Amino acid sequence: MPDNTPQAPAYQLPDSRALSTAAHEAMNAYHAAAERLGRVMAVVTAAAVRDIMTGNDSADVPFDATHAELMEAADGSLHATGRYWTADGTETSFTATLGTYAGDEIFDMNEWVPYLNHDNERVWKPLVTKLPERDGRAVYRIDLAKAAGLPLD
Repeated sequence: MPDNTPQAPAYQLPDSRALSTAAHEAMNAYHAAAERLGRVMAVVTAAAVRDIMTGNDSADVPFDATHAELMEAADGSLHATGRYWTADGTETSFTATLGTYAGDEIFDMNEWVPYLNHDNERVWKPLVTKLPERDGRAVYRIDLAKAAGLPLD
């Protein structure tokens, strides 16, 4: 027959109030960090487009890209496709405008863009216009001027 006599606890926990406070503080810090990451990566996305368009010479070199296309992956992260729009609304691609080397630049850009995801969509969703789905995936057009204007802090 099993012994059902109460035993001393195997471990100690903080009291419920301290545990609840710590959990809420940690969640608030997590959400604040996710939102900051979203703001920074939106600005980085705008900077990456500028760098692609100017050959990485950002010293006041004019360029004509106002929006870029981002596609959502299965995990909810965004990825640059290489399509963009000019100020007059023309839709084109970096490779069509700049040549095949731009493909490598888009690859480099996608080192950062996937940090835009479900965790920080409250930051980037106001910057985008939803486009028709492609291959069952959400597609967006991000306003680069709005993205560039976000505060880093």
